[in-house]
Amino acid sequence: MPYTVVHNSEKCDGCASCISACAEAHQGVSNCRILKAGKAFVYFSCMQCKRPQCAAVCPTGAMRRENEVVFVVEDLCVGCVNCVYACPWGVPEFNPHTGKINKCDLCKDRVAGGEKPYCVAACPNEALAVKEVKPPAKKPAAKKAAPKKEAAAKKEG
Repeated sequence: MPYTVVHNSEKCDGCASCISACAEAHQGVSNCRILKAGKAFVYFSCMQCKRPQCAAVCPTGAMRRENEVVFVVEDLCVGCVNCVYACPWGVPEFNPHTGKINKCDLCKDRVAGGEKPYCVAACPNEALAVKEVKPPAKKPAAKKAAPKKEAAAKKEG
């Protein structure tokens, strides 16, 4: 099931519990942020791009997109930081504790096991939730227009 983490800014008080839980689970580096926009707080993490620039520049294939999720295969990552510079959103981060790259992978392994992502589970106000992303409905195939009689008559004559 393709999914995303959604944020309800009306419930968020900026406590940063999500950031702390993420950092604790990912060797000290959080893969999400809480930003202040006016009086509201806004959650920010990886955009899970359809054509991720971070993956396009990865020389080892460690950064990849599968099943709608962009993630890092830690064993293949050499910490070159190409992805850090390529991402237009500034999402991938070098982790000095591991020498590898960290980025949000929507906690895909936790969700596959029936658990919530760390950030969602840690939010005391339930401002974060997992939401299924349904693909857009396919448009019906356009019917081919029948050739006009006038065009057919010109061809014969």
